[in-house]
Amino acid sequence: MYLDNKSHRRRRKRSPLPIVIVAILIVLGAGYLANQRYSLLRNPFETPEPTPTPTRTTLSILDEAQGYLDQGKVLEAAETLEAARQREPDNDEVRRQQAQLWIYASKYDEALSAAQEAVAINPDDVRNQISLAAAYDWSGQYDDGYTIAQLAVQMDPQSAEAHARLAEVLADLGSWQQAVQEAETALELDPNNFEAVRIRGYTLEVQGHYTEALEFYQRAAELEPKLSFIYLIMGRNYRALDKPAEAIANFRKGLENAPDDPFLRFELGKTLFQVGDQELGLRELRRAVELKPDMPDAYQQLGIGLYLRRAYEDAIENLKKAVDLGNKSALSYYIIGRSYLNLEEVDCENAVPWLKKALETDEEMIPADDARAGIERCSETAP
Repeated sequence: MYLDNKSHRRRRKRSPLPIVIVAILIVLGAGYLANQRYSLLRNPFETPEPTPTPTRTTLSILDEAQGYLDQGKVLEAAETLEAARQREPDNDEVRRQQAQLWIYASKYDEALSAAQEAVAINPDDVRNQISLAAAYDWSGQYDDGYTIAQLAVQMDPQSAEAHARLAEVLADLGSWQQAVQEAETALELDPNNFEAVRIRGYTLEVQGHYTEALEFYQRAAELEPKLSFIYLIMGRNYRALDKPAEAIANFRKGLENAPDDPFLRFELGKTLFQVGDQELGLRELRRAVELKPDMPDAYQQLGIGLYLRRAYEDAIENLKKAVDLGNKSALSYYIIGRSYLNLEEVDCENAVPWLKKALETDEEMIPADDARAGIERCSETAP
């Protein structure tokens, strides 16, 4: 019944309002375009001002760095803090945190620089002195590390980490009994401090007590499970105990969070080679030198591996890089010389100087009789 009402509706008159609105918009738009054209003609180089964007805060940078650290990405965390360091040149906390991260990332020069800056900004903060002691110690400057660590303990005798740092440098100086005492004091003050637990393990490791050391390293790993640095240490201790499977597992565990860590790659490659997996071992060693081209021990191990695979020319190349970078071992010299003798065309001219150098450096570290025999054969065939 209601459907038929449509045909009986009266036609309403259309309002002129929409047409008026459209006309006004057209006029306004034309005026705007004309004004823009006039402005550009007046100053063709004028550009609109950018929309203001909020400036990134130091706190947001610190949060980003912490996020990387929570994932075990130590290097990324340290590099992120560089932005905060530049933004706040007087912020000693940023430098102190960065120094510790550089240590975990095995960048000791950078760690020392950051720690020194932190102390220069605020020498009265014991945490800065602790950071500097660690940086000196890991840079191999043990006497300076000892002096600063002692100062830190004097500044705050209740600081667990100050005692731990003193223990670490004492261990490196060979004062093992004192090192153990300081490490135990650190643990009494704070049994859940990562560095205190780790360093107690280190005081055992340097004395060859690898099994006991691993107990503390495992506790440290439970405190900081994402820190790949601790798995590197644990892997080395397992290898010292002749447990290569456990060593390999720990190196791989560390690589889960730090796939570009050259030291983990090096240790993994070295251990794989020891258990007979030469192909995979060589791959890891090659990756290590790609990631860190100034790593002499990795080049040496790679050269040895290539020698065992009878790739003598490649072995010579990598071992010479190791020597150039500071690996002056008799073993490197011997294998270079032996590789020249093993070439399809025996190269006595190059072999003899390297074999002689190996004998002069350390006869006990090489097959000395074989080196002498090689030199003698070359002298017999000399024209």
